[in-house]
Amino acid sequence: HGVESMPLATIPESGITVEIQGWAGVSPHNTAGRDAGLVPLIVTITNASPFDRTWTVEPARNFGGGGSGIVPMTRIAAPAGGTGRATLYVDPGPAGRYGSVWMKLRGFGLSGGEKPFHVEAWTPVGSTPPTATAGPFPSAISRAAFSKRGTALEKYFVAGGLGLDLARAPDDWRGWSTFSSLLFDESEWIAMSAGQRKALLDWVGLGGRAGLVVADASAGRLDRIGLPAADPDGRRRVGAGEIIALKSDGDTLDTVEVDRFLTGRRVHPKSDRLGDYLDTSTGFSKWADGFRKLFDVFGPRRLPMAAILGFLAIFGLVAGPLNVMVLAGPGRRSRMFWTTPLISLAATAFLLGLMFLRDGVGGAGVRRVLGLLMPEQNGMAIIQEQFSRTGVLVGGSFPIREPSWMRPLGDLDVDEGLLEIDGRQRQGDWFKSRSDQAHLLETVRPSRAKVEFVAGGDGKPAVISSIEVPLDRLFVIDEKGTYWTAADVGTGERKPLERSDADTYGRWFDGIASDAGPIRKAALDAVRNRRGHAYAEATGAAKVAVQTLGAIRWVDDKAAFVGPFTRTTAK
Repeated sequence: HGVESMPLATIPESGITVEIQGWAGVSPHNTAGRDAGLVPLIVTITNASPFDRTWTVEPARNFGGGGSGIVPMTRIAAPAGGTGRATLYVDPGPAGRYGSVWMKLRGFGLSGGEKPFHVEAWTPVGSTPPTATAGPFPSAISRAAFSKRGTALEKYFVAGGLGLDLARAPDDWRGWSTFSSLLFDESEWIAMSAGQRKALLDWVGLGGRAGLVVADASAGRLDRIGLPAADPDGRRRVGAGEIIALKSDGDTLDTVEVDRFLTGRRVHPKSDRLGDYLDTSTGFSKWADGFRKLFDVFGPRRLPMAAILGFLAIFGLVAGPLNVMVLAGPGRRSRMFWTTPLISLAATAFLLGLMFLRDGVGGAGVRRVLGLLMPEQNGMAIIQEQFSRTGVLVGGSFPIREPSWMRPLGDLDVDEGLLEIDGRQRQGDWFKSRSDQAHLLETVRPSRAKVEFVAGGDGKPAVISSIEVPLDRLFVIDEKGTYWTAADVGTGERKPLERSDADTYGRWFDGIASDAGPIRKAALDAVRNRRGHAYAEATGAAKVAVQTLGAIRWVDDKAAFVGPFTRTTAK
């Protein structure tokens, strides 16, 4: 496992060499630790020919039959005597059903002008605890941690790799997103660049679970090596994820420590949660509890059977008896050569008109955004679930306004594949005319959004929010476990807090989580009841949501925010 390099065969006399590197694995047979997310690939082309040249990376075949692989398309230019390079982020789609996607490089120096290659996702172990014969280790593992495995990891890890080389880890959270958990050593953390550390912490913010092997797990030592600040309970959390210190004894890991790290991870991998959006217990697919509430805003799509039967009856009368007996009656039969096509064209135009009148242009949607505030990292992690129903779409392409992971949910009917062009535009069947579609989106963006807790001395404390949208309701749980609340908190406004209680907060939080799908609910469960944190909700999430198709009108658009507050004293 770890960094892999796969050369593509080229014509020797062309002067072209191609190498594909994958920090998370290239070979489909060596992907231990992958779960669900984006698989990073680096394509490097060396051009020893005397001319500047350009190559294209594109899908090798169509993703029909319900597949949902998400493939980047891009061009790689290499000057004469120089090198061209591109980083690709590939989502192979649901593991186990459509676990692989084929891609191809097209251009000069390749036999036949093109060369295919493919990426495959790891099939998750699921709820059965892994063994040496059941499947791969359910967590990614670094090289240094692998070297300390001793007997503690023998029952979890299948031999066949040396672990991830964290010295070559990417400085973009998308390159880490294919893992749900990672076991690594403090020496690797200390050696990381600032960009690599930020990428790891961004990944943790989205719910990643990092196990850090340390010789000294004291709070002072963890602070000195630069880990995120501890919460009041001593745990090192970032967003919906956590960094867990695992104490090692010399060159080996303690089995109890490893078991503690893996608790929960092997029961609920992200790939399982993605499958849980659909409830198939009744023999047919329907949206599972929680996310179904977004679908229920619109309800089942019903065919206008009365209108369809009326149209067919009228069309049959006009195209049949009326056409034969009146328009092309006896002695005028030759008219049928133009009356019949004309009637058909008129009926088609009438149907199109009805579609526009009934379904309209564009679509409507319901969107829920969870913003995980990370003030220590000057960032915000976004987990977004959305459901939309479209009428007639003039176009289905839309720009990628920020680096993000977008995964369709539920049963899919994909004809043209799901493409990301040069990291700037999404094309294909992300949205289709007169259809329902649901998506999960994740991103981490730079942000100074935070909630400031202003101690009031003998008076009431207050809050100041720098979140981009006004907050309808806000709760604060201070370091001592005291509950506070405020309503109608505007951006930049200093708002006094009133005392609250756990029951009031609990009912409010249950309402926030009531329409959450499995991924958003897992994140909400992870951040619930944290001391030293602020919790808020807002109606109107346009300023913080990950943007998709502009033709969708978000008729029900809400956001929730969670994060550690910063504390100041009133002057």
